[in-house]
Amino acid sequence: MIVDAHVHAGEYYRHYSARFAEQMTATTELAPEDLSAPEGKLLAEMDSAGVDRVFLLAFDVRRVEGFSVPNEFVAELCARHPDRLTGFASVDAGVPGAAGRLREAVTGLGLRGLKTAPCYLRMSPADRQWYDVYETALDLGIPVLIHTGYTPSRNADARFFSPLLVEQVARDFPGLTVILAHLGTPWTRPCVDLLARHANLHADLSIFGSYQQPATVARALAHARDSGVLDRLLWGTDFPFASMTGSVTRMADLARDPALWPPGSDPLSPREYEALMGGTAARLLTLAAPHPAPHPAPHPAPHATPTPPSTR
Repeated sequence: MIVDAHVHAGEYYRHYSARFAEQMTATTELAPEDLSAPEGKLLAEMDSAGVDRVFLLAFDVRRVEGFSVPNEFVAELCARHPDRLTGFASVDAGVPGAAGRLREAVTGLGLRGLKTAPCYLRMSPADRQWYDVYETALDLGIPVLIHTGYTPSRNADARFFSPLLVEQVARDFPGLTVILAHLGTPWTRPCVDLLARHANLHADLSIFGSYQQPATVARALAHARDSGVLDRLLWGTDFPFASMTGSVTRMADLARDPALWPPGSDPLSPREYEALMGGTAARLLTLAAPHPAPHPAPHPAPHATPTPPSTR
């Protein structure tokens, strides 16, 4: 099974602001409109890349950025495709009642994880305002995916980019399963070292695995192997910011081309490749007890007016 552990829901004309989309695509070959990932486009990309399942992320940054990809929107997509989409809720700890909204998203909407965006919200992931949210996630038995690393969003606070800020969270919540997004890019080596210090931490390769040179990715994977944490890394793309098909091809090359690897390091073994590309992600979902999912919403009429974004 191939699992993309970092995929964004949302559509340019319904959710993301034009200003945010322009900033996020300014240094890429993408147009702002390319951030739209409607249902059909997402499923077609999965089929083309041979991806069986994705972690589909809500994105609550309304307090700072003025928009959100709502939990309800993600839940509706997942309810229509429960065999392919696993939804992650998103809440903002800077807004009162965040822990309650997370509980409702999991127990009422059937979402299976939490995505947080601390730097976008101008907060540290170790800010105490997050702690009742982490307590709730621990009680619900769900993994928490925390954005770490650089982002081109101009409203994001660079003081909160570093993955090392999560160390305090790992110490205070040793039973909480935490996934560090983007391998903490550009702090990838400290991110791997952080995983080696805390057994409850994982990391995904989204963006890093798609845009860095294959040899750079191989060096990071070799360091993870040498540090004993390769089995806690998850493949992910950050689609639609990156292509699933292109990333799958790059990862396959890392499993067969020794020239990409540093001296003394072998390519990914079949067992390592299978774990990285989906086995570890599937294990995390197995550990997270599922909650009842809502009945799937009917597909909108072909020319229906899009529903305005939620203000929750």
